[in-house]
Amino acid sequence: MKKLIALIVLLPLLFTGCKVGNVTRSGGMESESYLQFVQSGDNSYPEGIEVYVDNNPVFTAKVDKIGKHTVKGTVYAIKNGARHLKVIYKGNVIYEKNIMVATQETKQIKLP
Repeated sequence: MKKLIALIVLLPLLFTGCKVGNVTRSGGMESESYLQFVQSGDNSYPEGIEVYVDNNPVFTAKVDKIGKHTVKGTVYAIKNGARHLKVIYKGNVIYEKNIMVATQETKQIKLP
């Protein structure tokens, strides 16, 4: 009987005593920004566009068609700050501009 009482008392202590602790993590915002490419006119870019940011390697991006009720689109992460952006479609430069993007900002680029 004494062993049963000791087991009843010690068993909850064993389970509560094994807790490692609360793990917390803190940090600031990631230092990156985002680009979203949208078509402003009737042009469409089914094959995607080639995007150059500063002197970094080219990447292919999708162009979203934004309507009244469209909230989301495809975004691409870049470093924040002043950037030189060049967009090429089928060998032609269709957009070239120096832009400034803040941390966690999504810059919408409207293509012709």
